[in-house]
Amino acid sequence: MAAGSPVAFRLNMKLSELWSDIERIARTHGVIRLGASTLDDAHAELFAQWIERGGHASMSYLAKNAAIRKDPHARFPWAKSVITILVPYSPARPGAAPEALSHHIARYALGDDYHDVLDRILRELESVIGPHGKTWRYVDTGPLSDRAYAAQAGLGWIGKNGMLIDQEIGSYTFIGTLVTALENDLAPQPAADRCGTCTRCIDACPTNAILPDRTLDSAHCISYATIEHRGPLEIEIGTNAFGCDICQEVCPWNRDAPQPHAAFEPREAYRATPVTDLLRYEQAQFSSLFTKSAVKRAKLSGMQRNVRKVLEERNSGALGR
Repeated sequence: MAAGSPVAFRLNMKLSELWSDIERIARTHGVIRLGASTLDDAHAELFAQWIERGGHASMSYLAKNAAIRKDPHARFPWAKSVITILVPYSPARPGAAPEALSHHIARYALGDDYHDVLDRILRELESVIGPHGKTWRYVDTGPLSDRAYAAQAGLGWIGKNGMLIDQEIGSYTFIGTLVTALENDLAPQPAADRCGTCTRCIDACPTNAILPDRTLDSAHCISYATIEHRGPLEIEIGTNAFGCDICQEVCPWNRDAPQPHAAFEPREAYRATPVTDLLRYEQAQFSSLFTKSAVKRAKLSGMQRNVRKVLEERNSGALGR
């Protein structure tokens, strides 16, 4: 092919032909599990029912994407497969004073913003696939159910708390998806559902947000309340100023969680900063402390609201974690 001429995609190329290179690059960049599936979402109907009954609360953007989740080929007519990756984040909090910020934000936010980190990894995978077909990256940013595709790729099962669980590594993982034009011929084996009769996550949820069909009532979920909800808080949040890990903390499959990817190691600044310091912060201080952090999603005003709520509940003697 002459220099500068367009790349010619080879029709009907299969994932297996590139899988060894994809797997090698993924491992190099800290991916702990990866797999592939077709583009069809086996959980699309459950998601549609969840939207219909208002389980998404004020997250109207989820309802707007419901049609695409049901038929992703409408957006990706060229797509034939989805590669899914799992990258571990910190299963433990660093030692710190009880008032430290690191005790008041969810583990997934103790390090760098997962959107950026996983997007960079998916770009590396694209570099292998690019010459052979179209691709499209998603890291919790589009109308695809990342947990559903991870389960379909054999990377775990969706537990009673709605989290993806792998029996060896647990649920403290981020999920990234890469839609591709390559045919999926890898035939993944589905993971067995090992929740059994265990109801620890359901019993531990202080707001009864976990529903019997393995979805959440967002309006009663502490993570939703402290991150996505705007306006006064209508539920108790305990010590959780950003997100919540209670249902994962009690899950027996998290007993042997792996070490985190280097980008998700807990930040020293969070261990050294009292959570109450946020109440006096200006925007510049907030932006500096949470640079390249998922905590920015809640905004300064939201975090200050959350911290005030934590203090209010503590002073009133309300129970919570």
